[in-house]
Amino acid sequence: MQALTPAAEDNGKVLRYENYIYEDNIRTVQFLQKGTQYPVPLIKIGNSDRLTLSFDELGTENDYYQYTLIHCDAYWRPSNLRPLEYLEGNNFEYINDFKYCSNTYQKYVHYSVQVPGTEMRPKFSGNYLLKVYRNFDEEDIVLTRKLFILDGKASFEVDIHPATLAGSRFSKQEVDLKVKLENYTVVNPYQDLKLVMSQNNRWDNAIGGLAPQFIVGNEYTYNYEKENLFDGGNEFRFCDFRSLRFFSQNVESKRFDSLYHLVLKTEEKRGAKAYYQYIDFNGKLVIANKDGQTDASIDGDYVWVYFKLKSDQEFRTGDLYVYGALSDWRPDPRFKMTYNTAAKQYEAKVLLKQGYYSYIFATQNSKTGVMETIESEGNFMETENDYYIYYYCRNQLLDYDELIGFTAVNSRKGN
Repeated sequence: MQALTPAAEDNGKVLRYENYIYEDNIRTVQFLQKGTQYPVPLIKIGNSDRLTLSFDELGTENDYYQYTLIHCDAYWRPSNLRPLEYLEGNNFEYINDFKYCSNTYQKYVHYSVQVPGTEMRPKFSGNYLLKVYRNFDEEDIVLTRKLFILDGKASFEVDIHPATLAGSRFSKQEVDLKVKLENYTVVNPYQDLKLVMSQNNRWDNAIGGLAPQFIVGNEYTYNYEKENLFDGGNEFRFCDFRSLRFFSQNVESKRFDSLYHLVLKTEEKRGAKAYYQYIDFNGKLVIANKDGQTDASIDGDYVWVYFKLKSDQEFRTGDLYVYGALSDWRPDPRFKMTYNTAAKQYEAKVLLKQGYYSYIFATQNSKTGVMETIESEGNFMETENDYYIYYYCRNQLLDYDELIGFTAVNSRKGN
């Protein structure tokens, strides 16, 4: 497996080829298909689809932001293409749409932009890193987001089932698949084709670098027994504070002190418990304000949310985090939990915008950096998960990775 989130020095700042927020006052970044809550920012090349990038800047003054696109290979390293080769029009766009918050205690400015815009469009399929920066200074990076441009030439048959290996059968899920290409020639399939699989849109445990095991005509089979295994994890927990007038079922108390403070009920570890099935949101979030009158993007308030997890002792596997789309699927220091020895529990205080959030508690493995749930949540092969599969081929003429296939599969429902 190859690293999928490299970083590079960018004249004094570290440019990360991943979803990342570079400043503490930038909050609630969302990059969604326009008018939907679909979590994968993917559009087909050449059509009129748009993505919506939005974020908040805490404070009362607006800034002047621009964004550009950086073409990357299948494993999120900069490609060999120059901007003039992969971009049509300008090499940046303005972010001109901003609004001031309305009737909130926490002041902020809300920004949004449609991607791609009218002044800059990607020419080729593949992976792009969207980089937002301030005042035409590309060194003053504000945030980065992954973007996928698809030139669909593949169809998929995906089979998600308990691991074939006996030792992993009750804790891991195996992803087998066949890929069929239509009217597309591959020169060297073992070298040119690249498969990347992501679970619930997280990237720290993404699987890449698998070559096809069998090739029959234009059909490629990936049927491994070890290299294509994901931890099953557990169903996601949730907190719901779309309304601050009423308590949702997992809220213990609330108070007001310049901002609202919402204390969630103390939760328990599930690693040693039996699996319990219920409908969850697989780590996603929705920004909403049931008490508002206009638009949750500007009348949703920010709330201090207190997370608590009961534990008789500190975890042995590593530092504990609140983890999900709310933390950009990474161990964000703002979501790190501290252990309260007297209360025998982990605690975290996080500033979040009104909405519905699903999450888990996960520890970061100090050796691999991968987020793990074995102590906090357990791993169960029955868990319902979303899988996103990306299929690339090396363009021999221009020497870059084309994104020629994509599919989303649910472990319980299928395609």
